[in-house]
Amino acid sequence: MTILNKQKAPLVHLANAIGAMSEVSSRVGQYVLANPEKVVRQTVAELAEYTHSGQASVLRLCRQLGFKGFSDFKLALMAELAATERNGAIDNGNEEDRYNALVSRLTLSMQKTASALHAEQVLAIALHIAKARRIFLFGSGISGLVSPLAAYRLMRLGLPAQAFQDPVLAHEVMTDIDKNCVALGISESGVTLDTVEFLKRARAAGAKTIAITGRVNSPVAQAADLVLLAVPIEPLTIGGDVSPAISKIYLIELLAMAIADLSRTGTPRTALE
Repeated sequence: MTILNKQKAPLVHLANAIGAMSEVSSRVGQYVLANPEKVVRQTVAELAEYTHSGQASVLRLCRQLGFKGFSDFKLALMAELAATERNGAIDNGNEEDRYNALVSRLTLSMQKTASALHAEQVLAIALHIAKARRIFLFGSGISGLVSPLAAYRLMRLGLPAQAFQDPVLAHEVMTDIDKNCVALGISESGVTLDTVEFLKRARAAGAKTIAITGRVNSPVAQAADLVLLAVPIEPLTIGGDVSPAISKIYLIELLAMAIADLSRTGTPRTALE
């Protein structure tokens, strides 16, 4: 199950929900994603005209995204655009500007990840991890570098965590996985077959399955009971770029904070509160 904070990140939520929408809602949504600066200045009638749809379709999309109406949606959209603009940087070829642009991209990814979260989702996952008999983690590619970091962080909290990058080894070692265990799969794309199979196998054994992914409407997310969205870096990265790991590490640290609070006081708190 995925819970996104729609009020703080309407574009993030729309991008992840659009694949499951009707043809008309999808058409309106695609226009919004491509032209958010125009949408905040448009009326319902104007948006309906530009998307070759009806006003009812526009309002239906707003309700699908969790808003009472178009005005509420535009207010949230303006807030998200303002946050993006504050953290934007222009790359004009100057080395200092390029460095600042990278900082802005990484910062914006973490801020959007934070905005899309619900504290309840983080705490629910923290509780499952804290009480698990064993915690298995899996990732491949760049996510395969993140999974041992996550296992290390959990082990420093005294938890029995083990990370895998090799699906065959994971299958051989996870012979005693059961309902008292947690399986956490990490995937940027959300379509990595080995990660999907890892989660499906763990779910079949009764384990609680958790995914950290860049796409909530994806096979990896569908194979998990609980999902955390790590908002991708924009623009999308190319091969060899390790920056997609940043938002995932942020989520891992957030979970570690909640687990540590549980250990100390029994009352979880997070930076989202």
